[in-house]
Amino acid sequence: MIFNGHTEESVNALSEEVFAEILTMYVDGMVGNRAIYDAMSLLTAGVFNYIRQEGSPPYKPDTLFPGINEYLRNPDFEPSKEEQVSNSLMAYMSQAKGFKKERFKK
Repeated sequence: MIFNGHTEESVNALSEEVFAEILTMYVDGMVGNRAIYDAMSLLTAGVFNYIRQEGSPPYKPDTLFPGINEYLRNPDFEPSKEEQVSNSLMAYMSQAKGFKKERFKK
């Protein structure tokens, strides 16, 4: 199985566990179909949010398709809550006139 410009040696260097995970993702349709998921999940969430009852919480693609997101997110690389808050604050502050990022570097 040679794919995406990999050589036979690089494929043979994969462990059996990693190779099994790749095969599972391929069989489940996640390898090669990421763009379809990205488009359809947002449309589906939009339709569900349009018809939801007033006052109910909004639907998100993560809650509509929880099994698919197992492949897309690695908890080891997810930012912590503190990093998310810091990044959100920085994004908000960067919209102000005269904002200079150099002032906030440690």
